[in-house]
Amino acid sequence: MVRSNDVLFEDAVIEILSRLPVKSLLRLRCVCKSWCDLVKNPNFISKHLKNVDTRLIVIYMDEDDGTDQFYYPTDLFCLFTDETLEDLSLQDLDLQQPIGGSVSGPYDGIYYIVGLDHRMYLWNLAMGECRRLPKCRATFPHYTRVLCTNVGFGLDPMGNDFKLVLIFTLWNEKRNKSHEFSHCAVYNLLSNSWRDFESFKSIHYSRPHSYSCTYSDGVCYWLWNLHHNQQIIIISFDMGKEVFQEIQGPDIDESAYETLGLYYDSLSLLFLNLIKNCFEIWVMKSTNWSKQLSVGSIPGVNEPLGFWKNGSIFLQSDSQRLLLYDPNTQETRDLGLRSFSFSVYKYKESLIPIKGEDNFFNFFDIPWHVLGVSETDTCPN
Repeated sequence: MVRSNDVLFEDAVIEILSRLPVKSLLRLRCVCKSWCDLVKNPNFISKHLKNVDTRLIVIYMDEDDGTDQFYYPTDLFCLFTDETLEDLSLQDLDLQQPIGGSVSGPYDGIYYIVGLDHRMYLWNLAMGECRRLPKCRATFPHYTRVLCTNVGFGLDPMGNDFKLVLIFTLWNEKRNKSHEFSHCAVYNLLSNSWRDFESFKSIHYSRPHSYSCTYSDGVCYWLWNLHHNQQIIIISFDMGKEVFQEIQGPDIDESAYETLGLYYDSLSLLFLNLIKNCFEIWVMKSTNWSKQLSVGSIPGVNEPLGFWKNGSIFLQSDSQRLLLYDPNTQETRDLGLRSFSFSVYKYKESLIPIKGEDNFFNFFDIPWHVLGVSETDTCPN
């Protein structure tokens, strides 16, 4: 039994709690009001995100087994349960389960969904909370339609609020070409409201590589290209200052399969150098790019997919296998999945409160067994 004079210091308690999984913290909210308030504190949420284990989510296409004449490939979502990837056990995730539609993310554990009803949602997978967003009533110029949408989500450290950013690339149907400007909209989680934002000139950009973003320290980043020479361009948005900037990528003669991400917490590019026939990692420090690593041609590998822990990188093989390459040991591991298309994402359980006072609704048919939470684990506020 713990004696009264052996009570843990408050900072030690916070440190211990910040390392617990979301499932445990949801239960511990019932212990006392101070712990319930702590779990909702933005500073604690940020601390928890830094301390919680990072796991891997893979999206891939199912394979045709030849038995269905009407076969059409569909997305499959799986979570590697072991954060070290020593154990390759998988957990199937039905990420489109709540309302259907297209899924983007995760961003700090939060998914952005455009539902079959064309409404937008934020979904916290770990907490089983989903918020239907108010309609984004953006006004576009005449004769234009949305060609594609870039998505970003992250913390505004200045306002201590989470924001969702949408960049609409428009198509001018009258001129049959891309519209000169991209339209932007910003959603604030605290106020539950949208704002039209100053557009930026995008006519000299080609369509982006990916519609999602890389978030780091209050800034969202998207990978684009210039039209005239396919020079790599990164568009950034400061969540606090609400300013767009254009960042030139490294000067590379010819590359393919560029991937933007974080390499040892620094903004980095991973790509295949077609001239030198090798994989290269370039890291941005301040405003300068430097080549961090060059990996010679790996037999049977044709595409880099993204970064993992300790400098490892994901690759797709010629035989459509998902591989993990460790530059330190120069070893390549087969992760046991086969597909003609892979997307890899780092996932952290998040305490970011998606629940809203007015527009929150519970999906009681959410697969709680997938989340590792039972409905009785959650307590009313």
